[in-house]
Amino acid sequence: MQTTDVLQDQVADAARPLSVSLASERVGSIDRLRVLAAIGIVWFHTDDAPCREIGYAGLPIFLLIFFSLITIRNAEAPLSGFLRRRCDRLLKPWLFWSALYGLLRLARAAFLSDADSLVEMLSLETILMGTHIHLWYLPYAFAWGCVLYAVNRRTTRVGHMAVVLPAVGIGLLLLVFHALCLSSARWARPLPQWEFGLAAVPLGFAIGRSRMIPSRQQRQWLLSVVVLAVLAVCGVLTVLGRATPVIPHALAIVLVCLAYGRPVNESVVVAALAPLTFGVYLIHPLIHRGLACFITPEQHCAAFIGLTVCLSGLATLALMRTPVRRFV
Repeated sequence: MQTTDVLQDQVADAARPLSVSLASERVGSIDRLRVLAAIGIVWFHTDDAPCREIGYAGLPIFLLIFFSLITIRNAEAPLSGFLRRRCDRLLKPWLFWSALYGLLRLARAAFLSDADSLVEMLSLETILMGTHIHLWYLPYAFAWGCVLYAVNRRTTRVGHMAVVLPAVGIGLLLLVFHALCLSSARWARPLPQWEFGLAAVPLGFAIGRSRMIPSRQQRQWLLSVVVLAVLAVCGVLTVLGRATPVIPHALAIVLVCLAYGRPVNESVVVAALAPLTFGVYLIHPLIHRGLACFITPEQHCAAFIGLTVCLSGLATLALMRTPVRRFV
């Protein structure tokens, strides 16, 4: 068969509407990425750690995986079931951990007679993100997950190519906006965090729809298009001196697309560690603060990060054996 015929077949298959007989199985390479992403988040949150922007790739990795799986697994799920599962997995943990971190903040403010901290607890910032900065991720993922669910349902009869390419285009525009928006760091929290995560929403959707193509060869072809488009834009931004803001996104896109394009079998170790990653994300600020009383992060950075991840994982494992397991 001629090369042009092969390309025409790939384009034709990618242009077909949604097929629900897709592989929504657990992908071992994705679980490996979830473990790496959790380590990356702890790395980023460790003050004075080297190359923190690389560790920050963990956040867009989490977002890309979440939004792609929302797209893959909920194409025909009823709205009530979708909302119930997302509330159980995102909003209820958000409320629980907001209450816990809030109580700790109140206790600290009372001990230090810090009236400003008490006032801050009643601010709009707390309502939007929770009582600790890292909790912004949960309501953010819930809100955009609902948007993508609606978009996915409305485009089930639209060809994959007609959905993926516009989504990639929107993602690239948001990536450029993020790189060039110099003032976002001065916005009130959680606006800078929301702005940082925006590009992952359409790009995660594009990856999810690419994954839904029945043919493995054609899935890989479209995922390659996503990667090359993002890398091309990031290359231009690097030439313009705006590399640092887009490094996490570029790394995340490459790793997530590679994980979907080259799936591997689930190992016993990864299968045991992957379910702990959500809890590690939620708990690690507490472990981080406690460890800092005994270990100086600046002097023992690698050991500090490793201990924080391990102790957060053990704490998560312990909580999974208690009635609060639904919140980790």
